[in-house]
Amino acid sequence: MPNYVVDTSIVIQRFIRETYTPNVRALLNRLLVGDQLYIPEFCLLECSNVFWKQVRFYGLSEEKANQFINELREISFQIVPVSYLLNSALKIGLTYQLAIYDSLYIALALRLDYPLITVDERQAQAAKDCGVTLIPITDFKPQED
Repeated sequence: MPNYVVDTSIVIQRFIRETYTPNVRALLNRLLVGDQLYIPEFCLLECSNVFWKQVRFYGLSEEKANQFINELREISFQIVPVSYLLNSALKIGLTYQLAIYDSLYIALALRLDYPLITVDERQAQAAKDCGVTLIPITDFKPQED
């Protein structure tokens, strides 16, 4: 059963159609066969903020945003508290000029020794430089109909 750390750039594509939405859905289907996806606890906040922004600026209905939040809570992520990762994230952030938010995903992947899945290129490069294994989202192939 593979375990992965996934960041908001991946999770949000389950709800907001973007380039890799079919691949993200294929990844989430892996949860049904026992794979585990780990996120820092604030990932839920980041996703909710994207939903807010979609309502505020891009025409998503408030009803749909609430539906997305409810569906987000139903995904069986392994949610990890971040307090014990803050020092490591600060060091990573300062070294690679990344926001603490992005650095926390790298710190989590390092702490758990699990691969990171992201489409954020700067974060991916920093993770690679830190010794984190990266898994491209394109490795998760959508099912053919």
